[in-house]
Amino acid sequence: MAGEHTMAEIPAINGSGADVEVGWQPAQWPLPRVAAVDNLADALSAKGFTQGAVRALSQAAVRPDELRRKLSEPAELRVQGGTLLIAETRLWSAAVVPHPANPREYGRRSYALGGAAASLRVLPEPTSSREGLAELEILVESPHTLAQRLEDAQGRLARENPLGEDVAVDGVLQPLTVVPMTVRHRDGHRSAPLLIAADGSSRISAVHDLLGYAPSKVAYEWSSDRRLFRREVNRWIRLVQQQGWEHLSDSEQQKVRVLTVPTRVVIGFRPNERSNLPFHTAVRNFIGLTHIRPPKPYGSAVENEAKADAVLDALAQPTRTRPARITELEKQWFAGVISHDEAVEEGFSPYRDVRAAEIVRSVLGGSAKRRVNDGIRSLTAKQKPTREDRVDIAVELTIRPYRTEMNDLQQLVRPRRAVLQRAYRLKEIEQHLKADLRLEGAPEDGPSLERLRDEALEEVESGLGDSGELGPAQTELAVKSCYYMAVADPMALQREVFGGPGHEDDRSPATVLRAMLSRSRGVYQAYEVVRAGRCHEPLYEVDEKGAPVLTSWGEPRKLTDTLVRHTYNGEPTTDVAQSTGYQAASRRWADVRVKVEELTRAVTAMEAVPVDEGGHSLVQREGWDTGQITELRRILDRSDRRLAAWADVYELNKEAAQEQAEAEQEP
Repeated sequence: MAGEHTMAEIPAINGSGADVEVGWQPAQWPLPRVAAVDNLADALSAKGFTQGAVRALSQAAVRPDELRRKLSEPAELRVQGGTLLIAETRLWSAAVVPHPANPREYGRRSYALGGAAASLRVLPEPTSSREGLAELEILVESPHTLAQRLEDAQGRLARENPLGEDVAVDGVLQPLTVVPMTVRHRDGHRSAPLLIAADGSSRISAVHDLLGYAPSKVAYEWSSDRRLFRREVNRWIRLVQQQGWEHLSDSEQQKVRVLTVPTRVVIGFRPNERSNLPFHTAVRNFIGLTHIRPPKPYGSAVENEAKADAVLDALAQPTRTRPARITELEKQWFAGVISHDEAVEEGFSPYRDVRAAEIVRSVLGGSAKRRVNDGIRSLTAKQKPTREDRVDIAVELTIRPYRTEMNDLQQLVRPRRAVLQRAYRLKEIEQHLKADLRLEGAPEDGPSLERLRDEALEEVESGLGDSGELGPAQTELAVKSCYYMAVADPMALQREVFGGPGHEDDRSPATVLRAMLSRSRGVYQAYEVVRAGRCHEPLYEVDEKGAPVLTSWGEPRKLTDTLVRHTYNGEPTTDVAQSTGYQAASRRWADVRVKVEELTRAVTAMEAVPVDEGGHSLVQREGWDTGQITELRRILDRSDRRLAAWADVYELNKEAAQEQAEAEQEP
């Protein structure tokens, strides 16, 4: 069609070939010719649409000729009580607004019977058009009433269902169901034709927020003035034409990605013969099926399983600039679709802790982040997967063999999954378990478990762990020992306990692991856990030299979560030899970091306290006593000055040492 050619929709590629996050490059749609818009308007009029709906739909269509053809061959979408007739097409984002009576507001609507002011009351439900078409109409007090409600809805949706980051990277993926609606005003203001997103208010709100569109402008200015509307759309089209996609800023690219949205435009309705259902009820039924009674979710475990397979596909697939991250055989090993004997025959380790560490390295290692995120996006369209998302996938792959052995007994699998999910959030994993780091147990001639233990002991002696960060060997031992501690019976590492008595340990498994691997005794303990786990032996406690600890009746003491948490409580040892020097100071520094993190969490928790259920933050709205805050800031300021003084002394000593070294090198 003349004037409607597009360029291919391709992903934007970073020229360096590095695994970095990239975004979608949309087709470059031209501004439709006025003649094409008028032809669509004539076709809509022939279908019986009201004048306002004709104007709104004809100027909203990105490809008017395409929509005109689809009017004669609409698709069918069954709803309770009838069938919606729809045409799938792209619309300009500047022509669609959120549903003004969005059901998502039901939980906090203000009703007149409860004494709500007129400007805050719930809007009436839309009704079917007087003309009996597939159009809605709504009666409001004035344009200000609707404009204010649309503004409030956009802000609330952006907060409660934030999709801005997602659509900024890949645009809107799933089509919005769009329905024509006429707004009538009690104050006599002329009617306003709208195109509302019956099931996509969050998405279109995110789009408008990204573009900086005020819903009131869309509803009352651009909908009634074709010239202003086309000028707004054309300024972005011209920008791309003049500068080219690759020369746009990140912010400009994000806006161009959401300039159009995929939609299912409702162009007709056929009620069932017996129901004689009105159109507005059919639309409400459709919204209910989508949001109130959607299909039962699979559950997080099933979702993580599906995402795990998608991630493995992404890791095993080479790109135009990078080879695959894992081989097809590794993919099968990670997926658990080959037997133990087959895995060993192919050269893989027979030990499950080694498999767990390899999975963690491949899924959580920093260099594979983009591949993993691509796999997650392929199923969820989530454009900003979090580290927690990746951890959950790594854990689901890790426990597949165990879960199979337990015959999917959830009472056994669920707590072990939860512990591994929390333990593998250990922040050192991304830094130390990298693709080019040879793991113990991977190659036959690789480092032994004993060597890994000795390297971890050296890291303890150098103060790693107490400084707030484990070393590479400590991290690897933590990952491997944690697997056996989680699947043991009884579990030697369990979830933290929240809200219990003061004596209960509320540290996360990752924090407990860090405290454990920060001690020589903990390294010996982790080594013994891995050794025993590989031999299918029970897990027992060891002492400072790695020897078994015996009970009063001479039997080895079985390792339990309570015992681990009590032994490795993160406090400095009481040995006088361990209470001076750098090691002792580094332990105290670790304590300082923990307390600062606790303070930060406490402040965040206090800020989260609402005025009432579902309301705004109390302290953000009401503030807090100035005297109390001043006193606390004075205490924090004194500590801050002391920390700054330590840093100054360190820098002075560093400069003096450097000057002395330079002086010694002079002839």
